[in-house]
Amino acid sequence: MATTGIMNGTLLGVYVGSTLIAHATEGSISLSMDTRDATTKGSSGNRELLESTRSGSISVSALYADDAAYGVNDLMTVFSNRTSVTVKFSTEVSGDDYWSATAYLTSLEVSAGMEDSATFSASFEITGAITFSTVA
Repeated sequence: MATTGIMNGTLLGVYVGSTLIAHATEGSISLSMDTRDATTKGSSGNRELLESTRSGSISVSALYADDAAYGVNDLMTVFSNRTSVTVKFSTEVSGDDYWSATAYLTSLEVSAGMEDSATFSASFEITGAITFSTVA
């Protein structure tokens, strides 16, 4: 059954394929569309635009655990192999909406402060179409 009301952010996760990135503390998707200039002499000095290419990224921040079910070690393999992966931003709750796309891992950062939990962040740049659908 679909989530009702204002969604608790804890429900949304970043998945590579069908596997949730472990120990995540934050996830996000950012979509944008470029525009192209369509201003003419007849535009009366006003800029006019038309649509152009769409793009997007999905990012995640998580606590670092060397033995995570899917974590830095797995993402390092993706990065090293320079392969595209299917990335999903979803609750995986039946009836909820989700975003999915093929993407490349373009950034992987590990941080370790003194007497603090080690963390990592990863960013994926979308290539091709972005799917917005409903979890079956």
